[in-house]
Amino acid sequence: MPKLTYFLLVLMVGMIALSVVRHRNPIPAAGQTNREDYKKVNERFPTADYDDKQDLPDPEKNAKRKAKQKRYNDTSLVASHVEPGVDEAALTLEPHFTFPALPVAESEIVVVGTIGTAQAHLSENKENVFSEFALIVEDVLKSKIQEVERDSVLTIDRVGGHVRYPNGHRILYRITGLNMPQVGGRYLLFLTLKHNNEDISILTAYRLTPNGAIPLDDLHQVKSLTGVTEADILQRVRKLIQN
Repeated sequence: MPKLTYFLLVLMVGMIALSVVRHRNPIPAAGQTNREDYKKVNERFPTADYDDKQDLPDPEKNAKRKAKQKRYNDTSLVASHVEPGVDEAALTLEPHFTFPALPVAESEIVVVGTIGTAQAHLSENKENVFSEFALIVEDVLKSKIQEVERDSVLTIDRVGGHVRYPNGHRILYRITGLNMPQVGGRYLLFLTLKHNNEDISILTAYRLTPNGAIPLDDLHQVKSLTGVTEADILQRVRKLIQN
């Protein structure tokens, strides 16, 4: 990733705590035609329990998970107490994402794959929530790490997720415009490395369907590719990589 792009992303993360707005009645984002569509998209966000203290049976895996939760202490998004009736806390980043519709240069990894499983976790300090997805890799278009190869399974992340509090109240914490992939869905994904290359994060993605590509995110720059055939969008990506 170019140094300037990386700096801007870090700067935006640093501004997160200043731009969280909580909603009693969330409004569908641009590109979502009605509240039902909005609801379906939001249900793709996995859920983490606020007071989850369950350890994994494998000590090594448990230590790795705790280390990862600590790395995600870098963002303040989750509230320790919430008002009754609040359904969502949306975080708006300013300036908004400025990467192109096909961010090949901004991505360390570009792959086609299927989402296998999804799980949300709180950060160690409980001020952030992130979602993990198991990605079954079908095709590697670009990768700067050797572990990414066909038929491999990658763990990919994105900030956001539902949080269920001890009283049963569940709130969606999200970044405005950024959605979560659907389990079982097949995607073209643009991925970046973060936390000193220890974690793989979703920059953006397109679901590949028989009716054409569907942008994962509600961002203005990706809408122009809605409905583009799989063959066409992959050809464009390969051309950008070659150039």
